Amino acid sequence: MSSLSRRTVRILGFVCLTILSAFLLEYVLTTTPIRPFGHTQPAHLVGWIGLGIISLTFVYPLKRWWHPNQVWPKRWFHVHMVAGILGPLIIFIHAGVHFHAWVPILALVTMVLVVVSGIVGQALHYWMFQLLYERRHQQDFEGLSEEAVEARLHDLALQEKALRWWKCLHGPLTWSFVALTMLHLGGALFYGGL
Repeated sequence: MSSLSRRTVRILGFVCLTILSAFLLEYVLTTTPIRPFGHTQPAHLVGWIGLGIISLTFVYPLKRWWHPNQVWPKRWFHVHMVAGILGPLIIFIHAGVHFHAWVPILALVTMVLVVVSGIVGQALHYWMFQLLYERRHQQDFEGLSEEAVEARLHDLALQEKALRWWKCLHGPLTWSFVALTMLHLGGALFYGGL
């Protein structure tokens, strides 16, 4: 098994274990089956905290959109990734396993798809950059000229650009999640208050 495969299996295992732990915590917090944790004041606070953390994920893409030619420090992308995992986990604690309304269910499913598409996209980029680095190192070791190395790696670099198709999925899913979340918030505030 390659190092990328091991890393992918570890990440997926960790994500599944964490999601199960969040559901278990919500189950423990539900004191009565009649009133699940998601319908209590503390759960609403947990939901707002999760939403606040998820909101941090928009800083990086908005900065890139407003200033497309500027290179941003990696820490903004790290904030995007950490908030994109931590926020949904907090939302899992808020939502729990009590599926009772279509809008929150669709928002939760869309949130999961956004997170998975982000993880897959990051894994694809990591894999392709690792492959480019290894090929460059191998061809440098063979003593090829810089021009020959660049010519050989050009096709591989074009494949890396082709892998960015995942953004065509990640972006629309994200905006679907935002719309469903706004509907959920509007309904929750209208019918139940804060």
